[in-house]
Amino acid sequence: MKKFLLALFVLGAGFTAKSQDMLIYKDKTIDEVTIMEVTPDFIKYREFGSPVNSVIFTIEKDYLQKVVFESGRVMDFSQQMIDDARVYAGQRDRALKIDVAGFSANYTFVTYEQAVTPSTSWEAGFIFIGAGYENQNGWNDAENAMGGAINMGYKFKRSPNFYMQRMRFGHIMRGTYVKPNLFVTTYNYDKIDYDHPPDPVTFMYPSTRETAVAGSLQMDFGNQLVFADQFVLDYAAGIGYGFTTKDSWNPSNYGFLGGAGPQMGSPYTFSFTLRVGYLINGK
Repeated sequence: MKKFLLALFVLGAGFTAKSQDMLIYKDKTIDEVTIMEVTPDFIKYREFGSPVNSVIFTIEKDYLQKVVFESGRVMDFSQQMIDDARVYAGQRDRALKIDVAGFSANYTFVTYEQAVTPSTSWEAGFIFIGAGYENQNGWNDAENAMGGAINMGYKFKRSPNFYMQRMRFGHIMRGTYVKPNLFVTTYNYDKIDYDHPPDPVTFMYPSTRETAVAGSLQMDFGNQLVFADQFVLDYAAGIGYGFTTKDSWNPSNYGFLGGAGPQMGSPYTFSFTLRVGYLINGK
């Protein structure tokens, strides 16, 4: 009988020891307390085991990783509100965009973007080379390029310098970002032979039809604006390294400029995009 009563006492003591509330700090230390109130910014509590009329303490939530209640419920404070996807529920988180800057460079650039988290998203696009207006810039004849390219990138939005309570992005698709970016392109073009005299009748230099393959890995720096949860304006400039088999002084690879090649000795590449688009809801 004594052993039975002792076992009950041990079990009761163990249950009591596990029934208190716990404050778990960001440095992993733990305080056993009795929580009195939870506000948007603070936790009010008494020391565990203290009388009901004892001092009530207050601590800011920023110090805490989580709170564990005696019922077993957990409140996790490790995630900032700015990165909580629930805050952006109901917003359109996907976009179809077209690069209006590409039309004057003889290509049409269409991209699809989808948010992964409030701070990140991925993009994929296709470039239709030849679907645009070929600008006669005076230092190169028309190449009449035809072909295609693929583009892939992953956006990382700029984090704030400091966080404030209930800080959030204006929209899940809006913000300043950096984006690792990959271009792979292939196209046919007219290679102009300036080493031979032009035709005496047409005054045009002879040309041959050539095939080029080019690629670039870049870092884009940009900003995306959202209007009325329906339209986006995305502008960015990029710099990186690349290559091209294009044997011409024209630096355009239809999506980016430059890259080491037969006529271009520098591996640096550059790009600029000005895209407008429409937001769609994937839910």
